[in-house]
Amino acid sequence: MVSGFSRSISLPLSPSRSGKNSRAASHHVRSVSLPCQSHPITSNLVEQIQAIRSFSANPEASYIKAGLGQIEAVLTSLEEFLHLGQTQETLSQAASTDSLLEDFLLLADIYSSFISTIATLKQHQAEIQSALRRADKICLVSALKSQRFVEKDIAQLTSSLKNISQPRPFALASNASEAEITGIMAEAVSTTAVASMALFSGVVAMSAAPSSTKTSSMTRLFRKLALNSSSNSRVSDEEFGVAEKFEQLEVCVGNVESCSERVFRRLINLRVSLLNISTPLL
Repeated sequence: MVSGFSRSISLPLSPSRSGKNSRAASHHVRSVSLPCQSHPITSNLVEQIQAIRSFSANPEASYIKAGLGQIEAVLTSLEEFLHLGQTQETLSQAASTDSLLEDFLLLADIYSSFISTIATLKQHQAEIQSALRRADKICLVSALKSQRFVEKDIAQLTSSLKNISQPRPFALASNASEAEITGIMAEAVSTTAVASMALFSGVVAMSAAPSSTKTSSMTRLFRKLALNSSSNSRVSDEEFGVAEKFEQLEVCVGNVESCSERVFRRLINLRVSLLNISTPLL
């Protein structure tokens, strides 16, 4: 939150902060009307920020894909916001611009690591399915163990996002316009981090679901598939559930990989744009 000014953006409190008292809430009430605030680009950005506030961890492929798409939409709107003349003029002189640059660098680093981790998860998934089809219990146990390490890595990235999940206290704003614009930027960063935490947790939950099934059930299922099982070797409901979970995870990993790459590129573009604003060519 910008020190010395009431937050004037017309954004309701995030769920994680809605329990604060009314005095704290008053800092989020719009108190001044600025030309930037009525611009369609700004209005669209505010709507996008509000849309991703409701995201929570959900281990479903379609939900995770939609969530990453919504994060990309926020970052796209934020990039358009940075192209506004008033935004550029304000941020070129704002003391808090360096803090925003640090936040975007941290987000980009986290997503870069996340993409690498997802690629590793994809590799372990291939190893798991290969071991299951060959009914190779030793390789299966080894691959599942490696997958659990990947899940821990994603959980650590989720923890790293906590550092920017709440707007950091910026330097004293020189005027209401600066407080308004840096406030919108900070809110976009924090809500992106919060939504990313929920989606990363969803990926971990989805990855862990198939491996939580007994190894014997997975081995029986894929032995039957490898032998082209006949009617007297019927797949049980439990074994069918294992196959379904692996199919869902395969879809999820593919979607997450491509969507995360787009989010990462948006973050890089945003930081470059903000860096150009803060260090204009002479």
